[in-house]
Amino acid sequence: MAMQHALKAMLEPLLAGGEIICAASAQEAVSALRSGRTFHLVLLDLKLPDSDGLRLMSLLRREAPGVPVAVFSGQDAPIYRQLAREAEAEGFLSKSMDPAALVDGVRTLLAGRRFYDDQGERSRAGSQDSRPKPRLSPKQERVLCCLMEGLSNKEIAQRLDLSERTVKMHLTSVYHVLGVNTRSQAILVGQTLNLSMPPEDA
Repeated sequence: MAMQHALKAMLEPLLAGGEIICAASAQEAVSALRSGRTFHLVLLDLKLPDSDGLRLMSLLRREAPGVPVAVFSGQDAPIYRQLAREAEAEGFLSKSMDPAALVDGVRTLLAGRRFYDDQGERSRAGSQDSRPKPRLSPKQERVLCCLMEGLSNKEIAQRLDLSERTVKMHLTSVYHVLGVNTRSQAILVGQTLNLSMPPEDA
């Protein structure tokens, strides 16, 4: 909530008397859109307590088809910009952006133009190349490899000789390590890791 209030304070000077509505959940966001207010931009966090942000984006477009939606994310890895582009978001703003750049990005979006924080992405590219890959255990890697094959939890359990409950526990751990919260996001991130199925005795 502190981040919401800080962002609201930064952006209010752009609005010329307009109002910023903060929503802490998908349910609150949908309720706001159904309230009859006129919205000019939605900034959508990818991680919400009650919904996958990208799934919510589709719902928001149905509720307010003329309102641009931009991703506002604490996840800086290039995969998240890719996810935003694939979802046809009008923009991507990183929570680590300089405040002035963030305000400029929102100003661009309010003017009806697309805005992606690509300059920030380029400036981090070199350091990202040298960052360690997410550290998955061999069991987590096996579960992720099965997930990337499109297997269901039941099929993963059968393949790896595990209970479905154990598979779900491993998936929860995989999501945490990768910094994602859905199967589709885990698959996309997994595709960047060049994984191969570890041997059973690993």
